Amino acid sequence: MKKTLIFALILGLAVMFAVPAFAFKIESGKDTTFYFGALVLTDFGFWNRSKELAPGGKSDRTELILDLSKNSRLRGVLEVGQVGAYWEVRLGGDNQLGNAGNVQFPGNAYNVESAKLYGYYKFGNCTLLAGKTDGHIYSVVPYQNLGKLNNDHSAGYGWGAINDQRNTQVRFSQDISKAFGYDFSLVQPLYYQDNGLGTVAVGTVGAQQSLGTFPLAALKLRMKFGAVSLMPAAFVQYVKWNDLPTTPLATNPDDNMTSWAGVLPIVVKAGAFTGTFQGMYGQNLSSAIATSGGPLNGQSTYWGYRRSPSGNIKNSTGWSGFADFAFTSGPVTPHLYLGYDRVENDTFVGSDKNNVRQMVGMAVNWKIADGLYLIPEFTYYNWGKNPTNIKNPDLGKEWQAGVQFQFVF
Repeated sequence: MKKTLIFALILGLAVMFAVPAFAFKIESGKDTTFYFGALVLTDFGFWNRSKELAPGGKSDRTELILDLSKNSRLRGVLEVGQVGAYWEVRLGGDNQLGNAGNVQFPGNAYNVESAKLYGYYKFGNCTLLAGKTDGHIYSVVPYQNLGKLNNDHSAGYGWGAINDQRNTQVRFSQDISKAFGYDFSLVQPLYYQDNGLGTVAVGTVGAQQSLGTFPLAALKLRMKFGAVSLMPAAFVQYVKWNDLPTTPLATNPDDNMTSWAGVLPIVVKAGAFTGTFQGMYGQNLSSAIATSGGPLNGQSTYWGYRRSPSGNIKNSTGWSGFADFAFTSGPVTPHLYLGYDRVENDTFVGSDKNNVRQMVGMAVNWKIADGLYLIPEFTYYNWGKNPTNIKNPDLGKEWQAGVQFQFVF
């Protein structure tokens, strides 16, 4: 049996590399399972940016979108009895911005990312997981697909939805009943280069990398009450710096920073209708939550902590939320979604000292055949006002329209 299993796995690997779009599952008599699959996403459409966002800043810009989404991936599971491993490699085009990514092939530009790799052990109603993954905070997102190849517009991240980054972690999960479970995660903290006046690029004179003296701690509950599901979650992270340089103004810069957030996702299902909602409130979220970039006048990462001229850390606080309404009729599921995101900080010099971003869009999940979906979509984004400018000029507006081809195995 052992030789047969080894031969089956070798054969499976051979088929995997020969026919990468083919998903298959191999099971043996000794509770051993090997699965290989793929998610191939191609965006085709148009992207419009107002002059505030367009290169050069002189006129609006509309351009073609035709590229492989960076959410595309190869994935697999190997499970032997109670122990298993999951891996995921993401591959996507980056020609839209003319970037080479991590790996460049002749004539084209593509990203290759080792996105997930973790092992797990199941015992009773519990699971112990260790490795690189995400999901310790976020559970739901609006149905927004286009844009994971230009400024990372995808799943409404930074426009009302949140996404924890894929980091090394140890997680304990327990399903106490069909209606209740929880996940507790200790996650690798994120690190920051700071020169006592704020976050700076690696290699900047005087920059010191933050220390992770404690892991990021996250707790997520999973509750289901008939047609209603709740998945409240929270996290807290603390980092510090040693030997920050001083300046005449910043004689004693703050040497530590704390970020935290609480989030409440709600999913309601009633027949063919599904409503997905989420609200979040937090502090310095860019330290643990991947939002959609958007530097404010190049001075600081959106939602990140900031420093005053004296070197004191000023926390960015705010809240965000989204709603997604869906109706399923046969192979077609239309979605209407909208998002709202607000961040504020005392260091902002604008009259409102905050930035508000909004998103609204429509998409249709159309199942053509098993493994093939077409997703027509239109999404409009408003970047709001610039809080780092006294007169608060517009940061810009944009829209994306097109269709995503999804091959799911």
